Amino acid sequence: MNIKAKIKRLSRTSPAEIQYRLQEKLHILIEKKNHQQNVKNYFADDYNFFEDQFPEAIAFFQSDQIHKLLQDRKYTRLLAHLPDQSKKEQFKELLPDRFEQSLKRADEFLQNKFRFLGVSFQLPNPIPWDADPVSLKPFPGGFYNDVDIFTNQNPGDVKHVWEVNRLQFLIELAKAYFLTGEKKYKVKIDQLVLDWYNKNPYQTGIAWASALEVGVRALALIWTLHFYQASLSPEPQTIRTILKILYWSGLFLSNHLSIYFSPYNHLIGETAALFAVGFLFPCFKKANLWQKKALKILSDQVEKQFHEDGGSVEQATFYHHFTLGFYLQTISLLKHNKQTIPVNILQRVEKALEFSMYMMRPDGTFPYIGDIDDARSIYFSDPTNWNFKAFQCFGAAWFNRPDMKFAAERLQEEAFWMFLPQELTVWEKLPSKAPEQKYLFLKESGYYVFRSGYDSNAHFSFMDCGPLAHGVYHDETPSAAHGHADLLAIEISPFGKSLLIDPGFSNYRGEYEWHKYFRSTAAHNTVTINGKSQAEQVGILKWSFAPEFKLLATLDQSGMVAICGEHYGYHRLEGQPTHRRYFVFVQGKFWLVLDYLFARQDASFELQWNWHFNKATEVDSFAEQNALKANQDDVSLQMHWLLPEEKRFNQYLAKGGQGPEQGWISPTYRNRQPAFVLSQTLQTNLPMTVPFVFLPHNETIQWQVEKHQTALRLTCAQISFEIDYHQQNNSEILLTITINGTQLKLLKSKPFFQVV
Repeated sequence: MNIKAKIKRLSRTSPAEIQYRLQEKLHILIEKKNHQQNVKNYFADDYNFFEDQFPEAIAFFQSDQIHKLLQDRKYTRLLAHLPDQSKKEQFKELLPDRFEQSLKRADEFLQNKFRFLGVSFQLPNPIPWDADPVSLKPFPGGFYNDVDIFTNQNPGDVKHVWEVNRLQFLIELAKAYFLTGEKKYKVKIDQLVLDWYNKNPYQTGIAWASALEVGVRALALIWTLHFYQASLSPEPQTIRTILKILYWSGLFLSNHLSIYFSPYNHLIGETAALFAVGFLFPCFKKANLWQKKALKILSDQVEKQFHEDGGSVEQATFYHHFTLGFYLQTISLLKHNKQTIPVNILQRVEKALEFSMYMMRPDGTFPYIGDIDDARSIYFSDPTNWNFKAFQCFGAAWFNRPDMKFAAERLQEEAFWMFLPQELTVWEKLPSKAPEQKYLFLKESGYYVFRSGYDSNAHFSFMDCGPLAHGVYHDETPSAAHGHADLLAIEISPFGKSLLIDPGFSNYRGEYEWHKYFRSTAAHNTVTINGKSQAEQVGILKWSFAPEFKLLATLDQSGMVAICGEHYGYHRLEGQPTHRRYFVFVQGKFWLVLDYLFARQDASFELQWNWHFNKATEVDSFAEQNALKANQDDVSLQMHWLLPEEKRFNQYLAKGGQGPEQGWISPTYRNRQPAFVLSQTLQTNLPMTVPFVFLPHNETIQWQVEKHQTALRLTCAQISFEIDYHQQNNSEILLTITINGTQLKLLKSKPFFQVV
């Protein structure tokens, strides 16, 4: 970061933030001074972390009667319906596939076998908690704040060592012990809990270097304890150790919430965990203060985390669900204990669930928008990547939403364990009904969704015309964000097949060229100019010059639905070129994209279109210069484009080449997969207009295309469409679509769409 950018960043820092950060630094100095004493207290068997009003709690805690602490509602509150024999049998009956997978997964963990974040490995016994699980080289130790987690000089990707230390796999071991009663799971849990506790002292090492990791681990231990205590013969020492870790985790979180450092999914994850610890264990010292503080923050923040239309302000679909899951757990705790839930949390969470429902592809997955990892805030088993149908179960039962039950498709495991019996009854009795809205103008988050329906064979598409992310700046001031430089990008799924897609995200640490590419404009189905991205990347996760944009018009008339938007991310280039895109879904049958590029002065620019296809998609060789066909199973997407007679794209098709731009997608973290990319480059003066037509084919729907230099005639099932491309620079009309005597004209200026 240069001096000018640093000064600009400092000038935008509020007095409240400066004061908070100074107090935080002072607090850390005090923590470091008291570190050794805190470690002694952490390990001391006689350290009393219970409130004075519960004098008998320490006696129960230190005895074999520790289970009384968990059974008496004076000391603990209800996490969910305590699993019993009937719950066990019900799980086997309702979710037999999940029962079998649960045991298979648990047996792998018995052998220290793990698969996540793009790696698979088997750790030795005992587990080296502070080591990179791939290379087994240790991360630096010592006082947590002295551990530099942001350097690429560490022995591996810090997310890998953190994922092991989240201890979420203990939930699966405890669940297997509850379901089977087999001693092998108990032995493993007892060993792992004690070993982690002994080797990860309070405020020491990589496991304590991020408050979010402390929070996710605390929630994992809460659910581990839930299943473990319901099993045949839980070990008092294991329960005792988990309670110790939970208390010290609550203490750590209460002092290290990411109010300014990372005030989005980090803050919400940490705060939800603090609430859970304080709320579930009112006997802990300061528990009442913790849960009140946390619930206030969660309430104050919910409208800052999700737009009014429900989309996450981080502009990343995976983190949308990560944040949403923490709120769902908070609501669940309050509901199960008959406590008042802040109305604004309920209202905004319902909108966030709606957003999730509307953005769901026909195959049940979600577009890979923004940064991605494998993180789950609600975790009970091997997560199916990009399947968040369980969230819709909560929306259905809690908000009486038949459309969300339809989206959930069936009862999901997460809801099964978290629902109370009466909530399960509500779910079972609720009818299922497909959502009614096929065209969604989600203006605040900037996604415009066009679909033919909600069945598995329906068409689905969207265009992005919204902010890069909350908190970024339009000048050189840098700011970290999970959103990508993807303005005006589109995605198309014909007949339920996700063919033309956002390629996802690769990694945070190491291999910076992969990190940078997947976040850049070139990695999205939109236009780059002069090889630049719409925003400038200035390091890991950081952006400057976030593009300004404008929604110009929307249309829903005569069977045609459309959006027109433009952005000004390239105004920092000489000539200040503008990219405008018209995206039209015609009669629910096909799509048209019209790119109109213009500049403030006459100059030559290099324009590049990159079109990214899914890994299972095969792309035919060019049958002709201006056409392409993408195929998957019995579905295909034909792509046609028109150019002036004197213009030709310099184009190439790549898959799985040497660099990230040579045909790769990454649906989850470090999960790189070879996939076709079509790159089209044009050196030209502006203005320039280029139309693209996308035609879906299957066994029953076949398109006939007659192509002329400035027009296309499309015929399907005795319906014909005429597309006339107006090349004249002085013409107000850019393109005309004609069907059955009705014309849709795409105009250079307001109203931008005209139906006649």
